[in-house]
Amino acid sequence: MLKLILRTSTEGTKIALQSIYIEPTKKATITYQLLSITGGISNHDYIMEGEQYALWGTDDTLIYHLLCARHNLQYKPYEEHEFLEEVVVWMDDVSGEVKSKVVKKPNPNYIPPVTQ
Repeated sequence: MLKLILRTSTEGTKIALQSIYIEPTKKATITYQLLSITGGISNHDYIMEGEQYALWGTDDTLIYHLLCARHNLQYKPYEEHEFLEEVVVWMDDVSGEVKSKVVKKPNPNYIPPVTQ
């Protein structure tokens, strides 16, 4: 099962792709959920065929933009953060207490913005 969460420019509203069923050279049926800021979930299907299907190719962002447009939303691409946070948990040998701390590590996938 496919589970891909698409962020939108509307805070708290997301699209969760569930599945894409493809009939080669004909169409693709996309099943997804619209997740609202209020916690509401609605199920949807979208059939992409004809010119849209022909233009799809290997660029999945076309699907993301189409689904968002159906709900008057704008797709917001994922942005890599400069640092990744990791929670380290251990048991203190002396007290037996479970302790934790957040450790920041540089994100190897982060690309800094170009300054002019």
